[in-house]
Amino acid sequence: MKTNTPARINFDLVQRTVREFPGENWQTVHGSGLHMPTVQKPHARNWNLLQQVQKKGGNYAFLFPETFFAEEREIALDGPAKRKIPFCFSVQSHPASNGLVVVYVGKATDLQQRIQLHFGLTQKSTTAQVQYGLVKSRICTDRESAVRFMLQHAVIVYRELSGDEHTANRDLLEMSLCARFAPPFNIKSEH
Repeated sequence: MKTNTPARINFDLVQRTVREFPGENWQTVHGSGLHMPTVQKPHARNWNLLQQVQKKGGNYAFLFPETFFAEEREIALDGPAKRKIPFCFSVQSHPASNGLVVVYVGKATDLQQRIQLHFGLTQKSTTAQVQYGLVKSRICTDRESAVRFMLQHAVIVYRELSGDEHTANRDLLEMSLCARFAPPFNIKSEH
């Protein structure tokens, strides 16, 4: 019989994990390593690079070279659902390490699946926020070019924190990393 472990916040774990970011216990995958085109399948992806976190929870972040975010950019956000009034805010990069900036931080109960979804052309949702952010900041012209850009330039870092007992830790870790790096594509203005 399976017993459920209650979710508890482990402040020491969260603080240590934020301090380590994006090194030590964080794993790295380069977008270019995911792109495995063949003649028959020009859009094929190598998801084997994330096989070890299939059906495992944790946190992840998309980083890009800071050269793409060196100048201040305005990003138009969609206003609250009842008020379709777009508004703008300016973004300047906050380097994380090695000339990379954090543009998006997320959490998932299945890291492999969630990261895969970021490279699909699904409807507007949190799994498309990086694509929409690249388009709205005029780094890319459309979502398809955003996916190509992600495959060429993205560095994805992730940290496994699996199980229901880490639900609260994943939430707190996401918020802590957002507070530290102010990733521009995490803005959820509709909430």
